[in-house]
Amino acid sequence: MIHFTKVLAAVLFLFASQVQAEMWVSGAVTLHEVTGQVSLKQLGAETVLLAPEQVPVSLPGLVDCEAIYGAAAYLSTSNRTHIYFQGEGSFSVERFEQIMPDLQSWETTESETGQSRMILNFRGGEIVVDNRNMIESSQCLIETPLGRLTVKNALWQMRIEFDPRSQIFDFTINCSDGRVRFTDLQGQQYTLRTGQRLAGAGARNTPSIEIGESTIRSYELIQRFKLMQDQYSESANVLEPFLGHFKGVDQGVRQSAVVPNSAAVKEMRRPIIIIEYADEPELVTPFRGELKPPSANQADLF
Repeated sequence: MIHFTKVLAAVLFLFASQVQAEMWVSGAVTLHEVTGQVSLKQLGAETVLLAPEQVPVSLPGLVDCEAIYGAAAYLSTSNRTHIYFQGEGSFSVERFEQIMPDLQSWETTESETGQSRMILNFRGGEIVVDNRNMIESSQCLIETPLGRLTVKNALWQMRIEFDPRSQIFDFTINCSDGRVRFTDLQGQQYTLRTGQRLAGAGARNTPSIEIGESTIRSYELIQRFKLMQDQYSESANVLEPFLGHFKGVDQGVRQSAVVPNSAAVKEMRRPIIIIEYADEPELVTPFRGELKPPSANQADLF
């Protein structure tokens, strides 16, 4: 009996340690550099215009970033993703959760130390994202006006331009390393691998799309991005600035976020149709009408 009690206590201790080690928290971001007029706000908060002397600054991971033409921002996240964004346009981090990073593991590896889930909403401008440090079980989705990108362990970029008068979109997606999958609004899927480029133009629902090789312009942008990565690699790999912004994520909320397109959730969202039987209608009595003969005046008309 004593032996059984010791074994049970050991099992409970290991289980508690595992639960504590895999605690899910909301992610965080650090803004390292701004050029020109860039506004940044936490979702649901007031917009703040940032000046170069105000960075670096760390804040909770759900943020909205907007930049005018020629302005740009460089960010890193607590799941070791690097983002470069330039206007004119905007993007936001709409969901960002991860397993609480372990400090010892963080300092001994360049990849993220636990699973993470991130959803970006990219609405316009140009964005470069490097999430090659994500582990295999992590997920990253990017929602755009033209469809959805699914990326994992990739270095990629996307540009979106929109003409409000003609309602025409012009966009490109480049994959510099790894694999990127784009699904348009019609459900058509396109997979890009290293060195490939997708270009599209047209109406939001029916753009013409073609796939070819990456251009010199995209290569030059990636090279500038890598220079910024090298410049801020040391500060981006410090965990302490993120720690004050981690908050525990409710288990129920997290599970609902994991499977937003599952069959069960779709079934829950499906509207309920109630069929009610009506009462029997009353019997209809046939009616036979009779026409009177025309009057003298009416007869003269024919």
